[in-house]
Amino acid sequence: MRDWAELPRDALLAVLHRLEQADVLMGAEQVCRPWRRAAREEPVLWRRVDLRRRGALTSPGVDVEAMAYAALRRGAGRCEAFWAEDVVDDNFISFLSCEAPALKSLCLISCNISTQGLNGAIRRLPMLEVLELSLYSSSGGLCNLAETCTAAAEACPLLKRLRLSKYRFHWLSGVGDSEAMEVSKMRGLRSLQLFGNSLGNAGLAAILEGCASLESLDIRHCFNVEMDNEMRAKCAARLQTLRLPDDSMDDYDISFGSPEMNPRRPELGVPGSPEMNFGFRGDILWDSW
Repeated sequence: MRDWAELPRDALLAVLHRLEQADVLMGAEQVCRPWRRAAREEPVLWRRVDLRRRGALTSPGVDVEAMAYAALRRGAGRCEAFWAEDVVDDNFISFLSCEAPALKSLCLISCNISTQGLNGAIRRLPMLEVLELSLYSSSGGLCNLAETCTAAAEACPLLKRLRLSKYRFHWLSGVGDSEAMEVSKMRGLRSLQLFGNSLGNAGLAAILEGCASLESLDIRHCFNVEMDNEMRAKCAARLQTLRLPDDSMDDYDISFGSPEMNPRRPELGVPGSPEMNFGFRGDILWDSW
């Protein structure tokens, strides 16, 4: 029988690279002392940290927050991508921005962070190229994504991909273009998803005009946008890929609810469907758009 403790360091790192970070933290480093030393002392293993809720991370009693802190410490400042679900708060986002100053990709799903804490962290991450804030809620009670978009536009000149996905569309919110107007200042943006957003035609026009490099736009469930002939022409002239408000949700990869539509405007309705909650996010990384 092979003595796993005697594996050459290169071979051991190749094995650990094939494992999810959660598997390394929860099991692989317990195999023997050389494995534990490699897991704790090799920052290259922690350049990409994925702690979204799937696999072992869905088990009761798993302390995902402790794993997140451990993974960033082991990255020794070299972490370039961090993805998490449910676990990030103000303390952690501050820690992350200090421990991973070269971060290029940040994906936060269902995280409860104050607007001030989130914006402060983003301003300390000037290397960001990919940013996702999906199902975001603010610990202060008020979620101001427009301010967060302002912070990202000012502090992250390399930002190429942005995803701001809400849980559902609310017609009672009325047309709200504040987030879209701040997004329009991101000149280098190439891919944008605004799911369930309240933007209208003015906000969409501002994005098309301001985001000079935009190639892919997904505005599914953004039912305040009216895709008349003029707006369709603007989109066709600028974009390579466009997902419209009433396009299929079959390939959508996070939880969402049926839109709350205006009962006085049945023409804006969508096919009736029960509440949808997929929970599991799958292996689709939206930074592969």
